[in-house]
Formats: sequence, C-alpha cells, structure tokens
Amino acid sequence: MKKKIVIVGAGHAGGRVAQILAASDHDLDITLIGRESVPPYNRPPLSKGVLLGKSQLEDCLLWRPEDTAWDKVRFLSGTAAKSIQIESRTLLLDDGTKISYDSLVLATGSRVRHLTVPGSEAEGVHVLRTFKDAVKISRYFKTSKRLVIVGGGFIGLEIAAAASSIGLKTVVVEATERLLSRIAPRKIGDALLSRHQRQGVEFRFSSMVERFLLSSSGKLKGVLLSSGEYIRTNLAVMGVGVSAEGALAKSAGLEVDVGIRTGQSLETAVNGIFACGDCASFWHPLFERHIRVEAWQNAEDHARVVASNILGEEAACNAVPFFWSDQYELSMQIVGLPHLASSAIAKHLGASTLLYHVDALGRLVGTTGLGDSGDIGKHIRAARHAIAARAHPRFSALQDGVAEDIFL
Repeated sequence: MKKKIVIVGAGHAGGRVAQILAASDHDLDITLIGRESVPPYNRPPLSKGVLLGKSQLEDCLLWRPEDTAWDKVRFLSGTAAKSIQIESRTLLLDDGTKISYDSLVLATGSRVRHLTVPGSEAEGVHVLRTFKDAVKISRYFKTSKRLVIVGGGFIGLEIAAAASSIGLKTVVVEATERLLSRIAPRKIGDALLSRHQRQGVEFRFSSMVERFLLSSSGKLKGVLLSSGEYIRTNLAVMGVGVSAEGALAKSAGLEVDVGIRTGQSLETAVNGIFACGDCASFWHPLFERHIRVEAWQNAEDHARVVASNILGEEAACNAVPFFWSDQYELSMQIVGLPHLASSAIAKHLGASTLLYHVDALGRLVGTTGLGDSGDIGKHIRAARHAIAARAHPRFSALQDGVAEDIFL
C-alpha cells in the first residue's frame, strides 16, 4: 500500500515538502492542506513587487500549476486542520473530514501579532502576511497620500521602502529608541535609518499607537500616538512581529514552547510527526540549542530535511541560518545567530559594512552585512562556511581587505 503523507500548511515549507516528495520515485499518497485558496507561493515578493503592482500570483508561485508533480498531490485549499488523533493516526478537518496518515508534517507557519488598541479592526488598518493582504494594501497605495507603519522591523521597513519609492509619504512608528532593536546591531539599524530618511520616510521612536481614529463611516482617518501626536491617514499597516502557529500541535499534546519542539531531524517526540518552517523550534547541533527561524532559506532547508527523513534517508537540520532583506539599493544579509555573540568586529568595503559576531570563546557565531549585494555576498558566504566549521576569526587580518583570510 502507498505510504500516506499528510502535510498541514501550504506555505513555503509545506509546499516545498510536497513538491520534493511528489518529484521522488517513491509511490506515495500525498495530501497538502492549506487555509488559503491558492497554491503555495513565495512570500518575499509580497512586500515589494506585489505591493507595487509589479508582480502577480503567477510570479510568486513555488511550483507552476502545469508541473506534473501536482498529479501526485491532493491539494485541499481553503481548509484547516481541527485536531490530531495521535493513537489512530488521523487528522480531523474543519469540515468534518477525517484523513489517516503514516507521516504527518506540521508546517503551520506563523501568525501575525495584532495591536488590540481601539480602532485596530477598522477599514484601512492592515497586516501583511498573505498574497491577499498584499493586493488589498496595493490598492490603497494607488489612492492614499500618507501611510503609517507600526513597527520598525524588517517587514515594516520593506513596506516603507516600497511605499516611499512611489512617493507615498510614510511615517514609521517604533516603540523602542531605534530600528531593528531585537534583530540587528545599532550600527546597521542606524545606517538603514539614514537611508530611509534620505528617501523622505519619517520616524517616531519610543512611541506607540494609542488608538486608530475612525470617520463617521467607520473608516480609518488617523492615528493617535502615545506622545499625543495625531497623524492623519487612511492607511496603516501593522508590522509588530509574528509568533509560531502551534495551537494544533499543542491541542494534540505535542510539546510547544516558542514553537513546536523537534529534534535535529525535525521529528517531534511522537514518531511519524514532523514540524518544519516558521512553526518549528528545532535542535541545532551546531549551536547546541533549540532555535526557531523565520526565513525563506530556513523553509527551504527544513523541507529537504523532512522529505529526506520521510523517504528513509536520514537527515539533520544543521544548516547555518541565513536571512536577507532588500531595501532600495541596499541588501542586508545575516548568517548564523548574531545574538549569541559577546562582541563584534567591523569590516568596511567601500560603502558596505560587515560585522563579524564572536562569542566569549572567540568563535564566529554570526555575520551581518549591509550594502551592495555583490560587495557583501561573497563575504557572507565565506562567513557561513566559517560558522559551520566553528572557526575563530583572526582580527588582525581584517586590515588586509580579504574576508576569506580572517578565518583559521
């Protein structure tokens, strides 16, 4: 009999697992379950091309509809999983359907955090998580004069870059005193701040939204800040972070902390149940701890590991995390886990900057680059290999301008 594989979540990670399995020469019964009504797609274009009306869904798809691998996948769109019966190895869907499985993959992704202040549900207040969200916001881009973005993280800054590129007056409201305070060093955050300000983007630091003010028809007309400032606008986008979607796993008795807890094979404590992508808190053998990563590359890496283990080919998720964000002509690239460092050494490449993050024992644990993608790309790749090799940088070699030479 065919081995039954059920994948909950048709985002990047889940979609790629299905694609890899379908393209294999194994005889499998594959079911892919997704809340959205569209096939799996890439999310990076949402805050760029889709917002600007330059990219359509077809440009974002992970795999084309004509791909013959789809013939091996039963895709249940617009459907959600309600519960898991572990003992009987069955999954209950929200329409009452029961599906049995031999292997179950939880690729439930993450959910956007919402502000709970008055008016946050009004027309004109948005979040950006799905293709549908991006299309809706893009319509406002064409008619609005001002945009208020709540949150100075990556998603907020990418939206700001897109909006300001078409002349939309943009104000970013950030609760802390600087950009990217939980993600990147101040040096990088300040450099991005300067670039956005040159583009005309305004910032309100150490401020929070007290309420969204509505017109008599219930539409957004302005934002009131904790400072007392009132900003008139009919468009606001909240970018205050995401959290792992672990409710389904938790209700089944699986361990969930910051994400669905797995080993390095991405299998949970229950045999045959895997978690991957944004929702997984997985053991990383290189860093010797559980980590959760929200990144395009992580979804790719996880999909390969899960598919390999389902096919009986032992695999572990030991790839060095990699993340990037493009804003204007600048590329920001991060490898490793910079927050584990106790110090950082800077290297300048013309207008580009690299920061090598080193722990207390002198081991390279992360590298952050900002500038021209061509300038920093090869150094980021070298750093990724060095992190994987547990290398120790020779700081004196930073003066010679060759990043590859700083590693022992």
